[in-house]
Amino acid sequence: MYSSITAAVLENSRRFPEKIAVADKDRQYTYKELKRAACRMACWLETAGVEPGDSVLAECTQDADYLVLDLACGFAGAVFVPLEKKATEERVSRVYAATGARCIIGRTDYSRVGKFYDLSAVLEESLAFADDGAEYCEGTEGQAPGERRAAEILFTTGTTGQPKGIVISDRANVAIAENISAGVRMTPDTVELVPLPLSHSHGLRTCYANLFSGATVVLADGVMNVGLFFRLMDTYGVNALDLSPTIAQLLLKIARKGLEQHAGGIEYMEIGTAFLEDSTKQQLKALLPNARLYNFYGSTEAGRSCVLDFNAFDDTGCIGYPSKNASFLIVDERRQEMVSSKKNPGLIAVSGSMMMNGYFGSEELTRETLVNGVLYTSDLGYIDQEGRVYVLGRKDDVINYKGIKIAPEEIEETAAKYAGVADCCCVPMADPVCGQVPKLFLSADAPEKFDKKDFLDYLRRNLEPGRVPAEVEIIDKIPRSANGKLQRKRLRENEKKS
Repeated sequence: MYSSITAAVLENSRRFPEKIAVADKDRQYTYKELKRAACRMACWLETAGVEPGDSVLAECTQDADYLVLDLACGFAGAVFVPLEKKATEERVSRVYAATGARCIIGRTDYSRVGKFYDLSAVLEESLAFADDGAEYCEGTEGQAPGERRAAEILFTTGTTGQPKGIVISDRANVAIAENISAGVRMTPDTVELVPLPLSHSHGLRTCYANLFSGATVVLADGVMNVGLFFRLMDTYGVNALDLSPTIAQLLLKIARKGLEQHAGGIEYMEIGTAFLEDSTKQQLKALLPNARLYNFYGSTEAGRSCVLDFNAFDDTGCIGYPSKNASFLIVDERRQEMVSSKKNPGLIAVSGSMMMNGYFGSEELTRETLVNGVLYTSDLGYIDQEGRVYVLGRKDDVINYKGIKIAPEEIEETAAKYAGVADCCCVPMADPVCGQVPKLFLSADAPEKFDKKDFLDYLRRNLEPGRVPAEVEIIDKIPRSANGKLQRKRLRENEKKS
């Protein structure tokens, strides 16, 4: 096993020197060129005063040069800290101060925050250094297997309160890359298009998996430029896609014909970051009947820990089998391992070499969450007799109706199929008789024309009695995070106040 992603790139620069490693709309790097550019930039970082262990804040530029900077930090022994594209100065200031960063590199001018360098200028200046940057390459190659060096700190978006910094080691990044590569059956012939932001863990880790496997990763800045999206597919012979549920839904809406035309060349599609609705699954299965369609479960703390090919097997709540380096167990409220089933679910816990080192600057939170290498989650679920893992939902989101655990997604999937429902979210509502009952919030395409009575009749025809919402409230917009996750907590809090 490689000791780091940079070590994998170094080896692949020898195995596949002229093979394209990474490309975007403007340029491409072969593995030989990628290694050379990253090593040159690592030399530049040293002249800029960056020492091993220093943090470097990197504004996401969503291009091949951004991955050069990421790898350069690895070769130099620096800690890579991604920032969202055009992040606010307030957010950058908080992360800069929290990490004690040596500098910020990007294309938005953050010189008022701290020492700032423009990425294009850094690339230009780094050309002055020797081609090989041998000391950095050899230093990376010599790292001991299982190295726990902090390779990066991934900060959550922090929509409420202070964002959490999740410390990921070289060892964990390699294990996550293995989880992805083995999970999707990636090969050196894979050419994967990634339109997801590289400031977040999902898209970044897909890039690592491709570089780890000697494959080719093609970067796009979202999918709204449909012409460019398909032009990249044609130019580089893309045969794999990495999407979020939101982007998958958007492509089905605005670019279905293009997807149909390219369907024969797509070997697999991987989807993560949020819950994948059944309606989206069914559309993708119909569109890509011969492709492998993967849904990944995981968190920033324990990346890509479970995977399901839902074109081969699909069952409500199933997230598939544990990934290559992951192990799952179900525990009770006291964190004691238990025998679980659909009727007797417990809390999901995960372990494996892909685990984070901990939360940056928060030993207390780390101790609460990570115990002896086991990450304890708030997800309620069970493991079936075939070893497949099922998730009912977050503990606080699951509806406890007369002792029966109901996943809100079951109700949302049915509600979303009703004509006129733009988006919806189900949360538990206190009830003196049943304990909890479902409450459904929805946004409608035309609120003034929405027939709530007919909608409730539809739900009664398609849901079991305990799953029919006791109340339906129409609101302007369902709250979601930047990567499309439902923000149930906000609706639960509003429900408590009302």
